[in-house]
Amino acid sequence: MAIRGDSTAGHAPGLAGAVTVAALVAAVPVLVLHVVGAGSVNPLAQTVSDYVAAPDGYALLAVSAAALAFAGLFVAVAAWRSRLPGAPVLAALTAAWVVGLGLVAAFPTNVAGAPADVSAVVHRWGGALVLGLAPVLAMVVARGLAARGERPVLLVRLTVATAALDAAFLLGHVPIVMLGSPGFPLLGLVERVLYALVIVLLPVIARALRPRPALLPAGPAATVPAATVPAVSAAVSSVGAGR
Repeated sequence: MAIRGDSTAGHAPGLAGAVTVAALVAAVPVLVLHVVGAGSVNPLAQTVSDYVAAPDGYALLAVSAAALAFAGLFVAVAAWRSRLPGAPVLAALTAAWVVGLGLVAAFPTNVAGAPADVSAVVHRWGGALVLGLAPVLAMVVARGLAARGERPVLLVRLTVATAALDAAFLLGHVPIVMLGSPGFPLLGLVERVLYALVIVLLPVIARALRPRPALLPAGPAATVPAATVPAVSAAVSSVGAGR
């Protein structure tokens, strides 16, 4: 007979659900922008940030960034509660990730075709920080779980895929930033797939952080001191001999 003895088990499903909800909330404004901005933004070549010129584009992008920030904070709390090895590092990285999201929300990019101003430059660096740290956060969690003897196969696969696509996206910005060229024509598509991976990656991280239930004795009646066993056996034998 055994029961679940981990007092943190009740908290983790709530945190995992909160991360999932926050990730979905982050995706909704972007989907709306694809509808209201259809025809004005080329989704294959232009990034999601270019929807800033769409109706309510700035507000919708800010809502998406804020939701991702909350998802990251919930992940950090889940890692801390689960006593994950590397949780302090994850908390610091998450703080940097939230700062990057704040920069993305507060400093919109320039309208497509216009010269990049200070706001656009800050926005790009904030976006690079956000996208660059996403697979790093996942890697820290995966290493912590591996150190506890777990095998987060799905998390590792998503981390590798996100890191590879992230590298391609960031390298695609080198000619834009350094040379002022438009970049390769499928940059927008790569970013959208990368964004979708991040949306999926966050709930997967949260679910992987759910503590495993510890098994404890069901109660005092379930445990019998070892010293009492010989005494009970002797008593039974003496009763049988007296018959």
